[in-house]
Amino acid sequence: MAFVLSNKFDLRQTYFLFAGIAGVNPHYATIGSVALARYTVQVALQYEIDPRSLPQDWPTGYISYGRDYPLQYPAITYGTEVFEVNNALRDTAYILASKARLTDRIGPQEYRSKYSGSGYHNAMASKAPSVVKCDIATSDVYYSGTKLAIAFENTTRLWTNGTGTYCMSAQEENATLEVMVRGAIEGLVDFSRIIIMRTGSNFDRPPPHLSDWEHLVRADQNGFLIAVENVYNAGIEIVKGIVSNWGCTYSRGIKPNNYVGDIFGSLGGEPDFGFGSLTEGKKVKSGGYDIGLAAAEMDRRVSFGSRAMLR
Repeated sequence: MAFVLSNKFDLRQTYFLFAGIAGVNPHYATIGSVALARYTVQVALQYEIDPRSLPQDWPTGYISYGRDYPLQYPAITYGTEVFEVNNALRDTAYILASKARLTDRIGPQEYRSKYSGSGYHNAMASKAPSVVKCDIATSDVYYSGTKLAIAFENTTRLWTNGTGTYCMSAQEENATLEVMVRGAIEGLVDFSRIIIMRTGSNFDRPPPHLSDWEHLVRADQNGFLIAVENVYNAGIEIVKGIVSNWGCTYSRGIKPNNYVGDIFGSLGGEPDFGFGSLTEGKKVKSGGYDIGLAAAEMDRRVSFGSRAMLR
């Protein structure tokens, strides 16, 4: 936020590549893989009940705000649940990143081979690192294990209206993107010039015949180094592509072919997830939300949440 607000920089045409390492869903990627995301979903922004206190037939102890059971869309939203970035730019970044020669090593190869058993026949886990397009789940809790991973897969799919595919876990993406939304409202940055990239350093769930706990404490996944190296290997190709084609392509921007922004519609347009725009498709005015109008709109959402879910 300090960087965005600094008068030392003009960021209005700047491209932002947010990149880091991540836990990886073995069905869609593997250790060392590079994922470019369209959505980031703050999956742990929910009620949480200890699963030992739940009815036996409940799939998870995570329940959306304002709801009584799992796997229901939230009736109450804070604004940072889901962010969507420019899908056309993501496709362009994917092409550039795919030029990279990704690093791999024997240690990660050996651990990946454990995922060739039951339940992983068509999974990406046992394959070599590659560049993929799938989405990011963020949580302050470093979660690990099959049941939690499946619960957050379902959350990602539900909160993005069935269009998001969770493959990487992270912690800070939604906080960072909230800063960028606020900067875009004030005309300081262009939210359509954001690229979200993560590389897999460890699997989010164990291979067959290994418990969640055993998997969490195992040090032989050996994915950290290749994940860090592949952040650079893929990221530098994106940077080189933008810089070398600045005058003919990137200076004017890549026009989005999808909704871009937060769950409230703060940057204008109609979100393709959630309850729709807080401001009837108009961009929030510079200087911030009208708190009274926002509160009234939130009351309306809670009151008519069930009807809004059908939109």
